[in-house]
Amino acid sequence: MDKQGKIEKRALLVGALTYLTMGIFGWYTHYRSNSEAMLLEGNYNMVNAMASFIGYYVVQIRNKKTETFPWGQYLYESLYALVKGILILGILTAALWENGVKIYDYLFHGKSHEVNTGPIYYMVLLSIILCFSLAAYFRKSNDMTNGNSTMLKTDTKAAMIDGYLSLFGGGSLILMIFLGGKIQRLEFLKYIGDALVVLVFELIMIKEPFHIIKENFIELTGGQINSKKDWDFIQQNIKNQFNETFEISHVYVTKTGSQYLILIYLNTLMDNISYPEVLKFKEQVSLKLRESYYNFNLEIII
Repeated sequence: MDKQGKIEKRALLVGALTYLTMGIFGWYTHYRSNSEAMLLEGNYNMVNAMASFIGYYVVQIRNKKTETFPWGQYLYESLYALVKGILILGILTAALWENGVKIYDYLFHGKSHEVNTGPIYYMVLLSIILCFSLAAYFRKSNDMTNGNSTMLKTDTKAAMIDGYLSLFGGGSLILMIFLGGKIQRLEFLKYIGDALVVLVFELIMIKEPFHIIKENFIELTGGQINSKKDWDFIQQNIKNQFNETFEISHVYVTKTGSQYLILIYLNTLMDNISYPEVLKFKEQVSLKLRESYYNFNLEIII
């Protein structure tokens, strides 16, 4: 297994065990506190835990070449990230509906929903420490792959979402219930403060799963690479090795998981194309790119 694979496997296993721990504690805290915000956090963590275990398996099989996938099974990395983005969006959407109904029931039917804040303090503190530590660990691990890991990039965002859910969601929930118990005009916060916290969090973070879904959908459909950083880096390396004996008409770069496909189209109208020079150009560009990318295919098309 290559260096990137080893880094990813270790990070995904650490992430899976951490999410599993937080998911179990989230469900237990929901049971003890009757807080929908804690249920959302528990569900979110359990989805991340299951996805991380699946990602661990994907890293093991992606390099295996088959008749169906002669260049390797890297599309499973993009599929992993896409499905994870859809699951996160699904959890956030379900929480939005459930808490919207709760507010409606309170305002129009007088149904109350009190929350016991006692167990929440410990869950909030645990989640903040673990989530932001995990996000930093994922980011550092991805940096060790030169930012080439689709899975670790997605997991960094997921851990940050979880951390902010704990920080702002849990903290605001405790504050709202405290104020609702002390200030009569704010008594409604005791009953729907939990739901309001979830809705505010949704408005802030809902764009992240959409971004994850869009980015990996583009990868799976073979679209042009979406990262300006990678695009500029590859273009600059091609420019640095450019040979003026031929003319480049177009460069196409696509990414599937951690594998890059780079197609350089030469102007076929030129009469003085030297094939040895083309092969030399391809070799020079490949050597330079290999310093930063573990998996890529470079083709020159005339």
